Amino acid sequence: MIRNYFKIAWRNLIKDKLQTSINLLGLTIGMVSCLAILVYVVAQFGYDTHYENADSIYRLRTKIKTIKNNSINSDWACASPPIAPAMKEDFPEVSEVCRIVYFGKDNASLLRVDGDEESYYESGGYVADSTFFKLFDYPLIEGNKNALNAPNTVVLSSKLAKKLFKNEDALNKTLLIGNRDFEAKYTVTGVFNEDNGKTHLNPNYIICMQSQGVGNFVINAQNFATHNFVYSYIKLKEDTNAANLEKKLPAFLNNRGSKHIEAMGFEKTLLLQPLKDIHLHSKGISSQIETVSNIENLYVMLILGGIILLVACINFINLSTARTSKRAKEIGVRKVIGASKASLARQFLSESLLLSLFAVIISIPIVILLLPFINDITQGDLALSHIFNIKILACFIVLGIFTGLMAGAYPAIILSAIKPVKVLKGVFNLQPNNGNLRKGLVVFQFVVSITLVIAVTIVTQQLKYAQNIDMGFDKENLITINLGSSEAITKFEPLREKISTIPGVSGVSGSNNYPSLPVRNDMGFHLPGQDPTNQTLIYVNGARENYFNTVGTKILSGRGLQAGDNIQSKVIVNEATLKAFNIPLESAVSSKIVGINNGQPNEFEIVGVIEDYLFASLKETINPMVILYDNTPDWLITKTESADLQSLLTQLEDAWKSVNPNTPFVYTFVDEEVAKLFKEEQRLGKISSLFTFLAILISCLGLFGLVSFIAEQKKKEIGIRKVLGASIQTVVQLMTKDYIILVMIAFIIATPLAYYLMQQWLEDFQYRIEIKWWVFLLAGVATLMITLLTVGVQSVKSAIANPIKSLRTE
Repeated sequence: MIRNYFKIAWRNLIKDKLQTSINLLGLTIGMVSCLAILVYVVAQFGYDTHYENADSIYRLRTKIKTIKNNSINSDWACASPPIAPAMKEDFPEVSEVCRIVYFGKDNASLLRVDGDEESYYESGGYVADSTFFKLFDYPLIEGNKNALNAPNTVVLSSKLAKKLFKNEDALNKTLLIGNRDFEAKYTVTGVFNEDNGKTHLNPNYIICMQSQGVGNFVINAQNFATHNFVYSYIKLKEDTNAANLEKKLPAFLNNRGSKHIEAMGFEKTLLLQPLKDIHLHSKGISSQIETVSNIENLYVMLILGGIILLVACINFINLSTARTSKRAKEIGVRKVIGASKASLARQFLSESLLLSLFAVIISIPIVILLLPFINDITQGDLALSHIFNIKILACFIVLGIFTGLMAGAYPAIILSAIKPVKVLKGVFNLQPNNGNLRKGLVVFQFVVSITLVIAVTIVTQQLKYAQNIDMGFDKENLITINLGSSEAITKFEPLREKISTIPGVSGVSGSNNYPSLPVRNDMGFHLPGQDPTNQTLIYVNGARENYFNTVGTKILSGRGLQAGDNIQSKVIVNEATLKAFNIPLESAVSSKIVGINNGQPNEFEIVGVIEDYLFASLKETINPMVILYDNTPDWLITKTESADLQSLLTQLEDAWKSVNPNTPFVYTFVDEEVAKLFKEEQRLGKISSLFTFLAILISCLGLFGLVSFIAEQKKKEIGIRKVLGASIQTVVQLMTKDYIILVMIAFIIATPLAYYLMQQWLEDFQYRIEIKWWVFLLAGVATLMITLLTVGVQSVKSAIANPIKSLRTE
């Protein structure tokens, strides 16, 4: 019986090729969208679940809220150095802790095998407690879980070990690892397999915390308020309630660090974040080790994919119900010879199921071919293994069956309910309610299209605004060179002099953080004579003379940095700092501010004020900043005016090698780094544009099929009207007026909906556009024009047809 249903369904689908092609194309587009989204979303789940004790591990979060001043209010993924060990001492629920210092992707260290001349810049460096491999069970190829127990030891990823030592064993070999502070020797005590599963922890190498430098600083730091740069993880004992422990943290922090926090004049809160939640539930939490996803964005993508599929289902419903009169006699004859209502319903459902399953089969190879494109717009790394996942394929097939049933259910009910007596008497008419349903479904399609057009327009405007906003510096033609090692930093001056003589170079300076690179150093400041506990947390950057001229930041008052300013404690501040202290611009120069570093006050004189410049995402406000003179910058910054960029880069490299022959030449274009600040918006813009195009395409396909069928039904009516003198324009108006009304109804519904949704999205941005009225009008007019074009093609075709051909059978 089932075989018979599908055989008849196949014949009916083949018989009406236009409707079948439209439905199949629409369902295939919907299925491709859903499969691509499903594969991407599933790939975002399962992070950090492979660790043996994943359910018991939590990361400490730090929230800081300023009490009195307009300063930094932050939610960080890190904490102060002494907090985690103190928790282990104070809470029996905590069985183990591990602290990690992450060097960052932009702060690569220089690695060199002892005895070799060749060196490499490597990012992904960690400094970690000896408990790292006890909490995070990476498989160790060489060494054991005690590999980080001794000072000046390092554990390498298998990829890095192979790069440095080729096919030789790395164990007990010596590495020289250098950064801006010093270069030291480390003994390799282990090699781990980094391909252990999806995780937010992807170390390239791990240095023992007991080593000199930042590790030694973390171990000896005792301030519970400042230096919130340490990623702190705790492992809880079995049957420990994390929520109950979190309730004890305010009292713990007050007991351990009240004097430190009061001295800073802010409120500090500690929170526990489950390890498994880090990748998907970290919205608003800054200073992440790796790029994290957002569960809300994944839900939006799933909803958009569902809407695209729903629009395709609507096409199927509309075209099927529109063809009711065409299949009425077939249904009447079947019922007369004994077909039941249920058997007819199963027959029509088998048609929709067959079509849906065809779409499923076609979609899989299409998604495989589109994988590079999908990875490009999602910034993902999806592979064939993600598609040929048993769970995903099973879910996709179930989705295909559900789609077939959903698309075919209503037409099956309507068609199987036709009364054979009326049909065979020739008095069958489609019930008006069915026509109203079709109109309602068309309105829904228009609402989706208009809403998406508005959304894409606003996202594009916000992205354009972000890219063209005055960031407070000139991002074009800025090239930065990573100094990287202490040796290269000490040779800054001869390198600057050589680069200054290169034709096309108009400015050279140095900085610890070039424009667009996040500034992470901060210090508490207050006004002289003010209560020392009433501090303002301010970001601190270091730079050399000529820095502001080189990067194009305007000096609003006073002067720029000069050699010797740091010794004399002279600083440059931005406008946000003046606002924080209520210092007028005209009296800012020569004003004093007092900085507290490690509990020691130091008075600084303001010698210049610069305009605010962005050093983070547009979702963050411009915070107060002071710029000190630093004789040992991390980056050399070059302003260029050369049209021959390749020749300039060659000359820069030659100048570098003449001064630093044993250090790699690594440069960065600032405009490319600035673009990365907006990559999330760019990705959203691409995805929104794609979904908008697909929604409009499917809607147009449905409209074309619907109008084609209605034109076929009305061809005799049109013929009579033409014989009686109706013009082509009159016939076209007759065919299109209903759809114009439907677009207007959809516009009225979509406008407030789109406004609300986009206002919510723009709320995340501190610097954002105002939504203009013309955006909605543009979306409505665009949808109307597309609709008229789609409907008009078939309407004109019907209007210019020879009426004799449609009336000759009468």
